[in-house]
Amino acid sequence: MSRMTFRAACSSTTSDAPMPETARILQFPSRRVGTSPLTREEARKAANSYLNLGPEARVEKSRSTYLDDADILLAICGLLWERSNTCPADAASEASFLYGWVVEHFSLVGLFDEQEFFAGEFGLLAGVSFRLLGRREETERWLDRAEASFRHTVSPAAHLARVSYARLTLKYDMRRHEDVLELLPSTARTFEKLGMDAELSKCRFLEAMSLKELGRIGEAAERLHAIGSAAQADPAIQGMALVNLGDLRSSEGRFDVALGLYRDALPFLKTARRLVALADLKAALGETLRRMGQYASALEAYRESARDYLTLGMAARTAYLQVVVAETLLETGRTAEAELEIRAALPTIEREKMVPEGFAAIAILNESVRQRKANPKALGELRQYLQSKN
Repeated sequence: MSRMTFRAACSSTTSDAPMPETARILQFPSRRVGTSPLTREEARKAANSYLNLGPEARVEKSRSTYLDDADILLAICGLLWERSNTCPADAASEASFLYGWVVEHFSLVGLFDEQEFFAGEFGLLAGVSFRLLGRREETERWLDRAEASFRHTVSPAAHLARVSYARLTLKYDMRRHEDVLELLPSTARTFEKLGMDAELSKCRFLEAMSLKELGRIGEAAERLHAIGSAAQADPAIQGMALVNLGDLRSSEGRFDVALGLYRDALPFLKTARRLVALADLKAALGETLRRMGQYASALEAYRESARDYLTLGMAARTAYLQVVVAETLLETGRTAEAELEIRAALPTIEREKMVPEGFAAIAILNESVRQRKANPKALGELRQYLQSKN
């Protein structure tokens, strides 16, 4: 479950604050001629009003009332960064639309680089959200758009470093861990020089996770422990460090330690409102309980995790958990229930192209479902493949 956990922990380029102060660089002039600039609270209220509008109302009102005001757009960015952790599919859709609107319609009457900044911000937000959904090609496309826009801002260093970090997380997903370790220090130095502590902590977490995936367990555990026990750290990063340290201890057979670390992680993740990360925690708990032979509790944890992923719009991860549930059910001799889980997972796996064309295990499982006789070997092969890719 650790790869999923990492993705959730690094799902945004900010902490719980709506936007890092370094993202603003310059004060945007008010776009409301003849009126005073909006306060942060007023802008956030207006941003909430915009995001709560139905599609028809948006067409009629959005441009003049909401989207032609830089303060409101900035507040919308903040709300969508929060939403990327609670509903990434929604955040991806909103950010994609707003990027297009900014590029096509944002009237540049300010003094500086507002259009380029907002295009870059919404592009980055879309890319990070699509990555959470496992849609890598779209992630790359949106990161390219974000970078192209940020290059034209007055002071691009901070923004380009955020895009660079997002690209490194994508390399992690693609299992290019040596590349991550080689390129990460440069991005981390930029964050350190600019005082971007939240982003710097994510770089340290990414380093620890890459070490873990490369089998350098001692180094990874040392770094995860340091992050998880750091005072005044980002609660989301602390929580995910504890989950991953727990996963390491679980793989070593130190189950009591692992369960304790999961318990310690829970309040951090709740405080940070990281719903994706909480779903990952349940999946990691299920894996540990399965290793302990507590199959009933493991199945309950897996299924809760799968329901959470489904609610978040994360179809690929839901299907993966259904495969894990099916495999666990077969281990306990519950063949009929396992067949139902396989039957539910296969359409999503094929629709989302989660495996390459001609993957033998899929053909075997389709045939086994028709014959009402699940194939444990094919299911295990599918699970291993999906785990390596997700």
